[in-house]
Amino acid sequence: MEFGDRLRRLRTGQGLTVRGLAERVGVSPSYISQLENKECSPSFSVLKKIAEVLGTTVSTLTEDKLPEEWMVVRRETRRKLVVDIPGCEVDFLAFTGSRDKRMQSCIVRLQPGVEGPNRVFLHDREDFFYVLQGNLIISSGSKEYVLSDGDAAYFNFHRPEIFKNPGPGVTVFLWTVSPAC
Repeated sequence: MEFGDRLRRLRTGQGLTVRGLAERVGVSPSYISQLENKECSPSFSVLKKIAEVLGTTVSTLTEDKLPEEWMVVRRETRRKLVVDIPGCEVDFLAFTGSRDKRMQSCIVRLQPGVEGPNRVFLHDREDFFYVLQGNLIISSGSKEYVLSDGDAAYFNFHRPEIFKNPGPGVTVFLWTVSPAC
């Protein structure tokens, strides 16, 4: 059963009109009709509100078939994060949908010789790094950790303060933090 059919069945099963559901959710009746007729898809915030009003869960409404963009970030949809370190590019892997994620990831590219402070994530967190290409030096406190292709690092008590690419080539690494913000 598709989302629109499931929404209609849950709404009518509770004796709610389109207008009644729309008022409780905070959207227009025509929007609810469009959802039920499969003419559009809801944002995650609207989906959560509909589930709340109907006394159900998002997964019940969607049958655990969430839109792909809530779970997959395609290369062409990555967002570039602006950092003020020349020779450093950050692709922010921004997943749409729920904002209550427990982790956030980005892909960082450092040109040879680039060194810079961590200015991407500044809150208390746990950090995970995986080097996809090149060499990476991570400074945390008085210690330096040297990583190469395929190496991973996990920081729980110390925060990465400085990243360095000692060369000779470009360094690319996956950086994941938890909690997300």
